[in-house]
Amino acid sequence: MIYIKIIGCILIVSSCIGMGLYFSGELKTRISDLKELRKLIFLLRGDIRYANTPLPEAVQALSIRHEGKYKRFLMKIAERLNELGGVSFCTIWKEAVNKDLGNTSLSKKDLINLGQLGENLGYLDKDMQINTLDLFISQLEEEIKEISKNVKEKSYLYNTLGVMGGLFITIIML
Repeated sequence: MIYIKIIGCILIVSSCIGMGLYFSGELKTRISDLKELRKLIFLLRGDIRYANTPLPEAVQALSIRHEGKYKRFLMKIAERLNELGGVSFCTIWKEAVNKDLGNTSLSKKDLINLGQLGENLGYLDKDMQINTLDLFISQLEEEIKEISKNVKEKSYLYNTLGVMGGLFITIIML
C-alpha cells in the first residue's frame, strides 16, 4: 500500500513540474512566434513598398517564399484570394487567422490585433497600407519587448509554482 502512495506522489509532483515547464515553454514560444510574425509583416511591407506589388500578389509571393509556422496561414489566404469568390480580403484574413493560427502560441489579444490588421489592409491605398503595417510592426515590437522583459521571472515563477503545487497536492493527499 505504501508503494502505491509513493508512486502516486511521484506522479503528481512530476506532472505538476511538467505543467510548470509547459507554461514556461509556451511563454518562450510566444516570443519566437511574435518575432516570426514581425519578420513576415516586414517582408509584406517590403513587397508592397518597394516592389509595388498589390496586396493579394504580395501575400501569394510571401506564401511561396516563407517557411515556418505561418506558411499554411499565408497559403490559405492566397488560395482564397485566387478563387475570385467575391469575398472581401478582410473576411478571408479573419477566417484564416481564426482557423489556421490555433497551433501557434499567440494569445487571444495577438490574434485579435492580427485580425484587425486584415480589416485595415484590404481596402486602403498603398501608402495607407504601408502606414498600417508600420503601426502593426511597432505594436509587435512593444509586445515583444514587454514579454522579453519579464520572461525570466515568469519562467522561474511557472517552474517554482509547478514544484510547489505538486508538493502541496501531495501533502494534502497524504
